[in-house]
Amino acid sequence: MKDALPSPNRRRWLGLLASLPFLGGGRSATDNPALVLPSAVAESPFADGVTVLVAGPNGGDLRRWADRLLPALAQSVATETIFQSPAVGAADGVTGANQFETRAVPDGHTLLLAPGEAALAWLIGDPRAKFDVGHWVPIMAGLIPAVVVGKAGGLTPGRPIHIAAGRTGWVDLPAVLAAELLGAQPVPMTDILEENALQAAFGRGAVDAFLLRGHDVPAQVNAFAQLGARPWFTLGFIDEAGRPARDPRFPDLPTFTELHETVRGICPSGPLFEAWTAAAAASQLEFGLVLPQLTPASMVALWRRAGTGTASAPDVQALAWSLALRPLGGTAATAAMGALSASQPALLALRGWLAGRFNWRPA
Repeated sequence: MKDALPSPNRRRWLGLLASLPFLGGGRSATDNPALVLPSAVAESPFADGVTVLVAGPNGGDLRRWADRLLPALAQSVATETIFQSPAVGAADGVTGANQFETRAVPDGHTLLLAPGEAALAWLIGDPRAKFDVGHWVPIMAGLIPAVVVGKAGGLTPGRPIHIAAGRTGWVDLPAVLAAELLGAQPVPMTDILEENALQAAFGRGAVDAFLLRGHDVPAQVNAFAQLGARPWFTLGFIDEAGRPARDPRFPDLPTFTELHETVRGICPSGPLFEAWTAAAAASQLEFGLVLPQLTPASMVALWRRAGTGTASAPDVQALAWSLALRPLGGTAATAAMGALSASQPALLALRGWLAGRFNWRPA
């Protein structure tokens, strides 16, 4: 795979890049034009350009977001800044995150746009993940809703509960782990990949519960209600103060924390609950825009201001609204993505639980 990150000599790298086919599937530079705003180059901290590494393939969801976010970021930075956005690796973001970890210079000139699946790979101990989510400095986040749905009265402590968990990237992990924390005995059903198959499995009683996430969750909840399914709880979100809060799209549904207090009589705590919090945050993260650790504070502040402006830009808001996504910048993005950074005890608890409960080992 061709290295997508710039060498320390950025001017030479950008010059070479401009003369070659663009990285990712042999696309030419005209397929992904640089974004330039007029200003005095001498006043720009980015005279050598900015690279936003897109951890996913061209044509994927992250490319769509990169194409919408970069013009707004350029407006917020307000300098004559050349943005390059090479796409690297598969849709789970692991390859791109690995390159960012090992090659990104912490000078504020290189950022990563990554999906939540990359963070989930790190959480479960996927051996492909050579990066540490704790090294990411959040600039922006895009969150999608997620609701755990199941049979009415189907959540009984001490009883087996069959949970659909067949999608790639372990995005269903919060539903499976929540059942464990609520005292049930989760049985992951790993052969259900599509919504039609899920509807059929639920209709014939092969599945008791499942996680709905994405851009059309309200419609999905209504569709499954026709089959007798009821929403149990949302994954919620972490507010700017770092506290779990209800999803504003489902204000009448409890969060997992609230349901746990109702079912078990206590507030959830401990390493495995911390792991659940991280998995829930990752499962709802459509994209995260981050800097590498050790980036100078002045650069972090500059990019966070740009991220806040971008999150409220009309074009970004319009796309986000159409996809039921919440774009976040500033302290809200920091809180949302800070939840991804599980402690070592939480990581050990999660990986031990996966191995002991399901005999699961990373491939």
